[in-house]
Amino acid sequence: MDINLLENENFNINSESRDICSDESAINDKYEEGHNRIVTEQGSYKLPLLQSIFTQSNYKLKPQFQRRITWNNKKRSKLIESFIINIPIPPVFIYERDFDSYEVMDGLQRISAIISFYNDEFELEGLDEWSELNGKKYSSLPQKIKEGIDRRQLSTITLLKESAKDQSKAEKMKKMVFERLNTGGVKLEAQEIRNALYDGSFNQLCIKLSADENFRKLWGITSDERSIISKESEEIDLEDSVLIVNDRLYKRMYDVELVLRFFAMRHLDKMQGQLSVFLDNALISGNSYNKKIQDELSIIFEDTMKVLDAMFGVYAFCQYKGEKKDWTKAQRVIYDPICLVVSQNLEKLKTMSFNQDKNIGMLKSMYLENDAKFNGKKQSKPDIQERCDIIKMTILKIIEGL
Repeated sequence: MDINLLENENFNINSESRDICSDESAINDKYEEGHNRIVTEQGSYKLPLLQSIFTQSNYKLKPQFQRRITWNNKKRSKLIESFIINIPIPPVFIYERDFDSYEVMDGLQRISAIISFYNDEFELEGLDEWSELNGKKYSSLPQKIKEGIDRRQLSTITLLKESAKDQSKAEKMKKMVFERLNTGGVKLEAQEIRNALYDGSFNQLCIKLSADENFRKLWGITSDERSIISKESEEIDLEDSVLIVNDRLYKRMYDVELVLRFFAMRHLDKMQGQLSVFLDNALISGNSYNKKIQDELSIIFEDTMKVLDAMFGVYAFCQYKGEKKDWTKAQRVIYDPICLVVSQNLEKLKTMSFNQDKNIGMLKSMYLENDAKFNGKKQSKPDIQERCDIIKMTILKIIEGL
């Protein structure tokens, strides 16, 4: 389908080049010259000092690239118990973005938990080895336990500015580190990495729009962040799973990725290779847009969600499965094409009143006739384009009142 873009809404393809050495001598020379080698500095901080250290002006405790807080009180308590027992804790990774100016790359959960504990913000719970301490805050702990915790240190590894000669190499280095860090078995997800490497005005716009009321309603995302933080964190693979529910989207920034996908699909003709790289390029390109373009795109997103809610309600991103005789949960395989088609027909759709039951019935018939076309495993450009064409016919029938 033809896609109408805004003036200067460009899409730039960014491809990384790598230095390839063909012989052993060249490889040795490359190593000796320090290519692709990170310069680090190791240290440690006493636990009681963390708050004073990380609230200094030259430390950024929560840069945009940190994942959203997902630890509940039980997980935070387990960390404190590990310090009591003196179990080794993985180091915190810090990035020196400028000389004597730092960001926490990995370890926000641990740092935040320790600071909160010293501020008496939660009671210990779920402890096994020290169950007698359950229900106690730091201030109410026995004196010897306090002294034992106060002696403990949190190790740090700082990636020094010397690791990269320019901004481009710095971004490449951070991406490499982010992709390889694995803290507590929770691997950084693609959007968390993008949020770190390509933060800018467009990234901030995607984060802002992820809080859109209609968008959250259609995806079933809870709007109360406090309830999210209090629950157990669960890992899901968005690429493989078509069942995406409630706050799971929020915890790992999948909701922000969905907003980015909305804008990326406007450049579907430029899609090539891996979807993750396509989304990377969409974010990089978006960060170069001026405020006027970003404001216009923001309105398109909000209006599209509003129209979809009016047309189909909570079934907007769901597929009717004939063999189960029921609707699925919201799925990306539906979200991408239906958002693209509706956003391209907004001017007509915004002026209409809808018979939601009739529209849902038309969706149901469409899925029954084209079940195989909406297989979640088929994510190539031709597959998405074919789904767009199928959905477009249904949307045009609604516009024409058929």
